[in-house]
Amino acid sequence: MNTPVRPLVGILGGTFDPPHRGHLLLAQSSLAAACLTRVLLIPAAWPPHKSRPDMTPGNHRLAMVRLLAAADERLAVDDREIRRGGTSYTIDTLRSIAGEHPDWQLRLIMGADMVMIFHTWREAEEVLRLAPPLVAERPGSPLPADLTIHGPSAISPEGRRLLQNGRFAMPACDISSSRIRAALWRGEDVSPFLLTPVLEYIRTHGLYGCNSCSTAPHK
Repeated sequence: MNTPVRPLVGILGGTFDPPHRGHLLLAQSSLAAACLTRVLLIPAAWPPHKSRPDMTPGNHRLAMVRLLAAADERLAVDDREIRRGGTSYTIDTLRSIAGEHPDWQLRLIMGADMVMIFHTWREAEEVLRLAPPLVAERPGSPLPADLTIHGPSAISPEGRRLLQNGRFAMPACDISSSRIRAALWRGEDVSPFLLTPVLEYIRTHGLYGCNSCSTAPHK
């Protein structure tokens, strides 16, 4: 009797303020690198590491993430952190997903910039156990060559091994939500960085000072 294959599901959280082509590239690169079944995009209600008083309301960020996910049928959106409200801790989300889907194998997708501060996450070791990481490294990544030796010292040897083994190369992508927000406030063209439906949503709802935004969508 054949053992059922357990779905391998990537977890990609963040503020997504706004979601951009870099997020899409990260999700798609993770799918290819780890042969994932799907990737769940999970917008945070209030992220512990990147909180801003002017953060766009969760309903708008959730709507934009759904528009981004529509670009690839392997992506899905999970709204549990927005619904839960309060500070969005990854460990709470992983436990919730694992409880609902005990047959899933979870992998946590993160950028290389998170690795050396990963020990500051709530219950970091348990996060690594529930969802072994996929660490996206872009060209010029500052990470040391061997995280098992030079990784965050507050993480156990087993945790550093998981971080090391989860590394994968990602194409260069110099896009960030903060730069996009600043460019929108200045009235600059951001169409190369945003999917057309996301840009149209921003224009329709006047987000990021884009009430009279005249940038043309970029296919």
